Amino acid sequence: MKLQSIQLPRTGICTEENMYFRRKGTIDFTWDKDYMIMFLDSTVSFDTYFNGCSAEKWFKYTSVKKITINIHVKGQFRITLMRKEKSLDGSITKFLSEETFGEPEVEGTYSFPFVSESNNGMFCFQLLCLSEKGIVYDGFYDGEVDEKDIRYVKIALDICTYRREIFVKKNVQSLDKHIMRNENSPMKGHLEIFVQDNASTLKKEDIVINDQIHLVQNKNVGGAGGFTRGMIEASSRKNSLKLTHMLVMDDDVIVNPDSFYRTFVILSLLKEEYKDAFIGGAMLRLDKQYIQTENGARWNKGYLISHKSGLNLLDVDACLYNEFEEKTEFNAWWYCAFPIDVISDTNLPLPIFIRGDDVEYGLRNLTRLILMNGICVWHEPFENKYSSSMYYYIFRNRLIDNSIHKMKYKRKDFIRDLREQVKMEIIYYRYKNADLLMDGVNDFFNGIDWFMKQDGQALHQSIMSRGYKLQDINDLPMPFSYPAYEQSCRMPEPSRRQRAWRKFTYNGILLPSKKKEDNEMPVVAPAFTARPVNFYRVEKALNYDYCSRKGFVTQKSLKETIRLLYKMKKISIKSRYMYKRTVKEYEVRGQELMTLDFWKNYLDI
Repeated sequence: MKLQSIQLPRTGICTEENMYFRRKGTIDFTWDKDYMIMFLDSTVSFDTYFNGCSAEKWFKYTSVKKITINIHVKGQFRITLMRKEKSLDGSITKFLSEETFGEPEVEGTYSFPFVSESNNGMFCFQLLCLSEKGIVYDGFYDGEVDEKDIRYVKIALDICTYRREIFVKKNVQSLDKHIMRNENSPMKGHLEIFVQDNASTLKKEDIVINDQIHLVQNKNVGGAGGFTRGMIEASSRKNSLKLTHMLVMDDDVIVNPDSFYRTFVILSLLKEEYKDAFIGGAMLRLDKQYIQTENGARWNKGYLISHKSGLNLLDVDACLYNEFEEKTEFNAWWYCAFPIDVISDTNLPLPIFIRGDDVEYGLRNLTRLILMNGICVWHEPFENKYSSSMYYYIFRNRLIDNSIHKMKYKRKDFIRDLREQVKMEIIYYRYKNADLLMDGVNDFFNGIDWFMKQDGQALHQSIMSRGYKLQDINDLPMPFSYPAYEQSCRMPEPSRRQRAWRKFTYNGILLPSKKKEDNEMPVVAPAFTARPVNFYRVEKALNYDYCSRKGFVTQKSLKETIRLLYKMKKISIKSRYMYKRTVKEYEVRGQELMTLDFWKNYLDI
């Protein structure tokens, strides 16, 4: 059974060559080709993120008994089969076999089995061209399996969208072309797409291009509401459509259709003891496509641990590090597949609008997460996406998730964490954000009955109206300067002595602001990754969102600082008698928010 195809870089998806192959010598390859031309003594290696084979995981989790590489070429070559794994000193390469094959000017397909005493790490191979000219057309890793071990799999893809028409149309059209209408795809007839449009801006004729694509106009109840609506729609047709698995995926990602195929094959070949496993996709940066943001994660009571963050996937050592498994508690819903039977009338996600719904559902249901190189999406990095309204949900949803799952998150730790975040927003003069942080906590203390009565859409609109609104830089009351933005990003941290003084003066808020000369650059701080050093003794600053090229201005106010510190003190006092009571209430009654009856009322269906 074909496990994974050899992939080549292409425009519209990814053009980082060393994520696909590494070449030496004279090789002719361009992005508009689906093959490469090699000349005498040139070599190409496939020990890469997309074209290495995660042998350790294929053998551990699936019924694969033997792995073979199949190569379709024209010309004479020498192939070297290898196994690579990471070690403390770098990486270890074991050469498994080497063979000369093919003839000049003759086209053919050749197979070479991997025979190794160990399956740790990655299987990969290298080709050396022995002809004056050779062509590599394609190839794939094949797995030997018994017919009786192949499971029937049909995936329901759940996409929740809000004004992301370009991304959604592109991904749906790509899947329609490569899978749904592709007679050669083993996945043809094994994929149904459910698109939940929270903005009701998608036109049916633009998105429903075959009868396996379903569009639902949904209330704007955030990602949680959109994904849940998709789960309800798919699970209600589970029997009629013969669906076996759910795959939730963000609307604003770039994805290679081969990720779906690899997911499909893993699910088809899972061993009995792993039949309930989740399959996760890594998040890679959209701007730097070779940088990994997360590959599985731990909630850790809200002190989030993103596994293998920052890896440069152009390097073979990083790809080999990815092969190591670490304890995971969830996979974010930019790409996550699981058995559709997990969904039931009493086991739906929480209606927390955004931020934390995927975490909570993973904590509740995930027993095993399988992650493999090559299964991923590209997503805009979070530090490039600023949203003031997010601050309302940060602590409210963290408290709800921790409470329902009986996490030992002590009141003193919660107050310390909240106080620290409020302090940082005060230091950045973002007083609205500090208010939203504490408003979210107060709404948590309002209890589950208050929560169940809320109209999620109306509540979110209220939150949006209370936060900072990104504006065109030409409409702001202070000038934008890109050199000033760069200077702010590169500004060095203060010395230890300076930090002590700045802490004593609340980062200079208690001191007079420094006067700026007319010819001095304005203060332009990054909205998402601001630091206290950017605001020390500054009167006002332009907070710049790099992704949208917009910003907002904040100004120092001692009056607002005092007001917010007093509000924080009141929450601290309130928590002494409300914290344990509310935590217990969510722990005992949290399941009331997970039922189909609740969701039907919440979604007006």
